[in-house]
Amino acid sequence: MTQNPVESAAARAVPYAFQYTVPDEFIRLPDPTAGEGWREALAQLMPDADEAQLASVTEQMRATIPGLSMGGEETVVLTAMCLGTEDVGGDERLSMGLLAVTTKPSGHRDRLLAAEGIYRAKEQKFFTGESELQELDFDLGKGLQGRQDMLLAAKLPCGPGVMSASLRSLTLPARFAAESGLADVAGTGDLVRPTLPMASLQLIIPAPRAYCVYVTISTPSVFLLDSYCGRLAQIGRTFSFDVPQESPS
Repeated sequence: MTQNPVESAAARAVPYAFQYTVPDEFIRLPDPTAGEGWREALAQLMPDADEAQLASVTEQMRATIPGLSMGGEETVVLTAMCLGTEDVGGDERLSMGLLAVTTKPSGHRDRLLAAEGIYRAKEQKFFTGESELQELDFDLGKGLQGRQDMLLAAKLPCGPGVMSASLRSLTLPARFAAESGLADVAGTGDLVRPTLPMASLQLIIPAPRAYCVYVTISTPSVFLLDSYCGRLAQIGRTFSFDVPQESPS
């Protein structure tokens, strides 16, 4: 799936223009406000689901996707999802990932300076107070790895980037617990809020025109972390920027 958000670039306050290719297993999701397309997209992801299941998942997805936005001037370019199974040590395990591609102004036209600032900010966020960090040194990336986070300054075909991977525990919303009918084991009637492991993988690519592209994959399939890191790297290798021409004065 090749994406090309170039056509209307000149009409935007930040005229971003770039191309990239998403692995085929990701199915593009409609805009949360769209009235059409949801059933078709989710039917591709869940071919055995009935109408009631498709309607329930559609409602949950449409409520969840707006939370991907960091607010401010961020623009959501793409949301897509993959759902299936992958072989893990000879066993078929559930593989599920949510992909988001967003853009946000950076305030820097110097791409290397922007990447350096992003790297240092993430380094402070991830590793402040943590000792015994492991240094990472690859042909196309150098960085650090801690107990729950990995951070790389990456060299992409389109220029510098910053890649990170984080493992966290996610407590599901009370609404999910209520809809699932999960009750407290002590019999108090209080709803249990399940906690799941979650991996968040992100590639941030500074662009030539003072904005950054954020490619984020969230997955509860933490045992497939290497597989999803490979998908993120694959997207990064296909990225290219097309700088819009300046309007004549």
